[in-house]
Amino acid sequence: MTEPHTPLTDTPSWMDRLNWVGATASLICAVHCLAMPLLVGVLPILGLSLLTSPWLEWSLIGFTGAIGLLTLLPSYHRKHRRLQPLALFLLGFGLILGTKFLLDEGSSLETSGMVTGALFVAGANLTNHRLTHTCTVCRH
Repeated sequence: MTEPHTPLTDTPSWMDRLNWVGATASLICAVHCLAMPLLVGVLPILGLSLLTSPWLEWSLIGFTGAIGLLTLLPSYHRKHRRLQPLALFLLGFGLILGTKFLLDEGSSLETSGMVTGALFVAGANLTNHRLTHTCTVCRH
């Protein structure tokens, strides 16, 4: 019979907070990708054309990727040694980049690929958070 997992710490560290920032950024990216095809005609009228700019999209992608690497690699190395979060991140981020470079802007496939990739990245951050707080055999 296995022993139940117990949390390793009660107070969130800067790494925990960064992990939540990464998951939140990924979810914001997914919402952005879902909403843009529906709102692209309305946003300029409302003075929110900034939300449709390519630099914002690339900024979200870069921020999400940087936060993912800054949280997942140290957690893997110092804490849980589980490849699942890294695999989810690589799958999701690879899907995001592949979609951006290989599919036509505004196509339904592009939207699906970006949203799916962002959800995988968010899942990687959430899985990493769970593993760092429930693993009873982790390295400290």
